[in-house]
Formats: sequence, C-alpha cells, structure tokens
Amino acid sequence: MTEIDFALTQNEPTEQLELVGTVLWNKAKLVKHFSHLSLPERNFVYIDIFESELNNGGLFGFFFNNSGEYAHEVLTAFETVNALESVEIYDCALRIFKDLPVPKDIFLRRLHMNTLSEPDKDKWLKLEEEFINTKEDLVELLLCYIKQNKAFFEY
Repeated sequence: MTEIDFALTQNEPTEQLELVGTVLWNKAKLVKHFSHLSLPERNFVYIDIFESELNNGGLFGFFFNNSGEYAHEVLTAFETVNALESVEIYDCALRIFKDLPVPKDIFLRRLHMNTLSEPDKDKWLKLEEEFINTKEDLVELLLCYIKQNKAFFEY
C-alpha cells in the first residue's frame, strides 16, 4: 500500500486531504522543490498554497508573498480540478491587477500592488468572503481529482 493509498483510507475527507498534503510536501522536500512533482501533484500543491495564504493573509498576502509567483498556476489548478466557482472568484481577484499576467517576480508584483487603490483592495476583501461562503466542496473535488490521477500521486 502506498502512502497515498493509506491517506485515502482515512475516515474523514479532510483527514484524507491533509494526509495527502503531508505526503506531497514530504516528497517535495525529498526532490528539493515541489516543481519536481508530477503536474497533478503540483496542481494539488498550488491549491494548497493558495488556501493556506488565503486563510492566513488573505488575497493581499497571497499576492504579496512568494506564493504570488504561482498566481496563474492556481487559476489553472482550480480549472483542472473543476472548482468552477473558485475559478470565477479567483479570476476576479486576478483582474484587479491592472496589467496581466501577474508578475512572477516578487518585486515587480509588489510594485504593481503598490498602485492598487483602496477600492481595489476592498474588492479583494469581498472576494475573500466569497471564497469563505462558497458552496463548492473543494475537498471533494480535490479527492476526486487525486483518485482519478492516482498513478501520478504515487509515493
């Protein structure tokens, strides 16, 4: 039994997802960086990074920190796991930037963020509420995605 198989045998869906995350972050450490993981694994990680930042520093924190480097990969990851409500909300967050794509370079991204108006920052706050209040079951969508792509999650 692989570690992913074991993770998927946990009783609660959130426990399954948390254990998959632990397995993938351990694997990423072993291979030196998560960019060396398979694409399905990276999609999971992009969403994991986004969710973590959203819960700790909001959208501003996500884009302001190193995590903002993956701004467009997060959108693709949401699309890939069929989190369509999240895609819609997140796309609105991206479009607050006056110039797209969002710069990968943290200094350029922060320069762009310094030009945002207070109403733009307030829009991010409203979008954060939309993420919190979404009816979309991201846990279930991610678990379905993992199961459908399990061969790429072996560790």
